[in-house]
Amino acid sequence: MNIFDSYSWWKFLHVLGVLAFVMFHGVSAVVAFRLRKERDRTRIAELLQFSGTSIQGMYVSLGVLILFGVIAGFAGDWWRFWWIWISLGLLVATLAVMYVVARPYYQQLKDAIQLRPSGVPRRSDEELDQIMRSSASTLTIAWGTAALVIIAWLMIWKPTWQV
Repeated sequence: MNIFDSYSWWKFLHVLGVLAFVMFHGVSAVVAFRLRKERDRTRIAELLQFSGTSIQGMYVSLGVLILFGVIAGFAGDWWRFWWIWISLGLLVATLAVMYVVARPYYQQLKDAIQLRPSGVPRRSDEELDQIMRSSASTLTIAWGTAALVIIAWLMIWKPTWQV
């Protein structure tokens, strides 16, 4: 194997992007699990703020993994195989699920913990509890985990089904 092989470098950069994405996004996943048990508004706000600190790194690493994954796909001549198209489709579907389910849920949660100028919460404790018991976080965690596992399987075993 030639260490100057361009495909290996593109693949290496793609995997680094994946690792960085999982690291940054892992912060949000851990917060999602922790939020399920939390009812203190101040603590919820702190957890949401902490999760927000990883967002920029998550988006940058997502861009890196997509860019170098596409380049590696061309360098490795993988675009004629279904596994790469399925992987890309799962990524796009996952982004859609996160945008349609996770984003509104966390925005609703942020709004619910806000205080009015009088100091009274915008939502009652019962309303907050109802939001917190929503299946949105469970759905997004399950979907994201399943998509990541399937994409990893496809990328490692590279089934030879051709387009």
